[in-house]
Amino acid sequence: MSLVAEFSLPRGDLLLGRVPTDWTGRVAFERFVSAPATPLSFLRASGDVEAFVASARADAAVESLVELDAAPAWTRYQLSWSPRVESVLEPLLRTATVVEAAASERWIFRLRFAEFDDVATFRQRIDDICVSLELRRLHEGSRAEETDRRMTDLQRRTLTVALREGYFEVPRSATLSDLAAELGVSKQAVSERLRRALSILAADAVGTTGTT
Repeated sequence: MSLVAEFSLPRGDLLLGRVPTDWTGRVAFERFVSAPATPLSFLRASGDVEAFVASARADAAVESLVELDAAPAWTRYQLSWSPRVESVLEPLLRTATVVEAAASERWIFRLRFAEFDDVATFRQRIDDICVSLELRRLHEGSRAEETDRRMTDLQRRTLTVALREGYFEVPRSATLSDLAAELGVSKQAVSERLRRALSILAADAVGTTGTT
């Protein structure tokens, strides 16, 4: 039985240490590449990509950052880590498969492990190199896959913005109108995406299939 562990890392600890405090872009490493490469070598950036590029190129962990192609909503880059970081990444990810690695407010890493001992080994390696990764969730891989399959990117993005803006706080610090303005969609679209995303998460929490 595989396990999926979710870790978080302060945004400024990796690539984004020099972006403005109000930066609202997003960086996501791509899960699949067409040729063998160092782990976490290809990524997409959206939002204020100029701030991201300036920050990444000033990071001592980065050897180079090259733009590959672009679309209206994102730009793809190939990143080469410094030899020091490469020497850490390879053994660190030897027993883990990267499911997701993305940052907006914080870095979120979701890693798949074959068994619990591999998770323990990974945590020990993290402690040894003094990286401040925080374990947020650990669950069976099959359940994580089912949640990922049923939740769309738009639903996940809406949920992320709602959490960031304080929509779920008591009292709320953001309204549906605020979220709609942030996402550039109608209030009804925000409401529907949130209901469906929360339905999926609730079903995952209590072990039922739920609906989308």
